Amino acid sequence: MELNLSLFAYGGYSHTVDQQLPGLNEPLKAVSFKLPRRSDRLTQLCLLGLHQTPGGDSFKAGTHLVLASGDANLNSTILNTEQIFDSGTLPNPIGFINTVNNSTAYHLCVSLGIQGQAISVSRDHCSLEAGLQIAASLQQSDPSPILLGTVDEIPNDPQQHRQRLNMSSTRPLAEGSFWFHCGHPQQQESPIATIEYCGPMRDGRGVGDFLRERQISHHLLGDLLRESALRDNQLPGERLVTKSQGHYLTQNADYLQRWLDGARPGERLGMLNGTEGSERLTVTLILKR
Repeated sequence: MELNLSLFAYGGYSHTVDQQLPGLNEPLKAVSFKLPRRSDRLTQLCLLGLHQTPGGDSFKAGTHLVLASGDANLNSTILNTEQIFDSGTLPNPIGFINTVNNSTAYHLCVSLGIQGQAISVSRDHCSLEAGLQIAASLQQSDPSPILLGTVDEIPNDPQQHRQRLNMSSTRPLAEGSFWFHCGHPQQQESPIATIEYCGPMRDGRGVGDFLRERQISHHLLGDLLRESALRDNQLPGERLVTKSQGHYLTQNADYLQRWLDGARPGERLGMLNGTEGSERLTVTLILKR
């Protein structure tokens, strides 16, 4: 899918989680946004990430919001489920509302004072890529600015979460949110980069030729692909070596921001990602202006 989606600013907030879930009250004191009443952890992580993004203090009223997540509202969902099945009682209304798919996007729109479309998406390891495709679709019908965010949270009991994921008790976890100010290339502001393409490839053997045709300078393999047969392919461009803070599904957004920090004008990144249990790859191409 050809996107031609311009990127004007980016930033985020994240941290590694070991045995105890860090509190967010202290870092939230620096946030200028008004916190929604009884906001949950997912919403708070989003606002912390926006606070670290240049130009994140004010938005045009017509700005659209696209929020992508690997697992969405884990804490609210787990707490409500435990209350229903373990205690045999109904959840409180606020706790239940926070489990609704688009509730976090709604809270963010109210806090930021924006009135554009609010769309949430969750797609395992490819939620960033899904968000990019949605943002490009919005751009085709409306040239308004687009705020694209990715967010993951860790439940209140990190060790129990590792057990759910069949992970070692010592493996680090991470959580946070990363944000991209996107929009139409005809906007007056000069873009930092352009996301040119994002789409699936069902045959991994042809991905090298595809990247060579696009003249990429760097390539990045998502975490699921690092141990796959694809790692032995002769992919063009310099391999982008990344260091993970810990397991979280949307960390490709973190990797993309790190590349943008160091890339020189004209360099191209081919970012390859995959979904567990599927042979289909998602390829994203980004040009640094």
